Amino acid sequence: MDAIHLTLLVQPLHTFRHQKQTGSAHELPWSKRFAWASQLCASPRGVGWDHQIKNLSGQSAPSRQEFIRSRLMNAAKHILWFNIALFYMRHEPEYQSAAAFASRPFVPRLLTCGAFLVLQYCVGATIHSLTAALVVSCTSSEPSSWPYWFGKWEDAYTIRRFWGRTWHQLCRRFLTPFGQKMASFLGFKRGTNGSSYTQLYTAFFISGIAHLGGDAVINSSRLGISFPFFIYQALIITFEDMVIAAARRAGVKETKGARIVGYAWVACWFIVTATPWTTALIIAALEGSGGKVIPSNNFPPSFSKLFFWVYSVLACGAERKKD
Repeated sequence: MDAIHLTLLVQPLHTFRHQKQTGSAHELPWSKRFAWASQLCASPRGVGWDHQIKNLSGQSAPSRQEFIRSRLMNAAKHILWFNIALFYMRHEPEYQSAAAFASRPFVPRLLTCGAFLVLQYCVGATIHSLTAALVVSCTSSEPSSWPYWFGKWEDAYTIRRFWGRTWHQLCRRFLTPFGQKMASFLGFKRGTNGSSYTQLYTAFFISGIAHLGGDAVINSSRLGISFPFFIYQALIITFEDMVIAAARRAGVKETKGARIVGYAWVACWFIVTATPWTTALIIAALEGSGGKVIPSNNFPPSFSKLFFWVYSVLACGAERKKD
């Protein structure tokens, strides 16, 4: 989708500009144009470019040493949660059979689906933090070029803000032009509700298409299982906007209490929608891999073996006390 955007929807050499760029990109020699294009493709969030995504967190650090320390601590935190989730998934019987997972009641399934989502979240956050620490420590790359992979969780008190601020913004560069082109094609003027919601629905529609590749990797016979989840997000954001607009007209102000209600609302929404979606993904993975949603050779044992050892010791101790 980004390739379609960069080759058919815009003229990159004339559209994008690096903040340190002095001349026009199309006037550069071929070798420098190649380096310029490589940097553009390697920064989907536009970090250091004129089109940089707003509200990126973790760009400021007192020193390079402080930056490296913060990223290593961030990686260690996510490695810990990753291993907890991995340990649970490797030793939970429901992860060994599609039929067993499908028969699990909704409420207990929240934990198993949550572990799967934590695993995916921590992989991206850990790799990015370790890469940032390595590159900044070994090269002249500036810490400001490496904002956190995800935004702040405290910003996620509406569904719109969750997708626009808290979640990674890796797709926004190509999603926005698709939406703008569709709004223009339908004749909506910029700044109107018609233009805004056309861009919203187009963005989640294109995002659903982009995630078909993940469906194919998990299980080619279940192509499209992710698509409804993304359409639901556009629908609920529309409803959410209507509720917020009505509350503002009624004189309701944004207070700490209102934000607490918002956090609860966001949590409930993703429990209702992310759990069935994750269930479908896990079942598809179990069907396509012969009963192993997370093959043991995909990740190093690391802390998961330690957790299993502690668990075994505690279980044996409990059995001896019973005897």
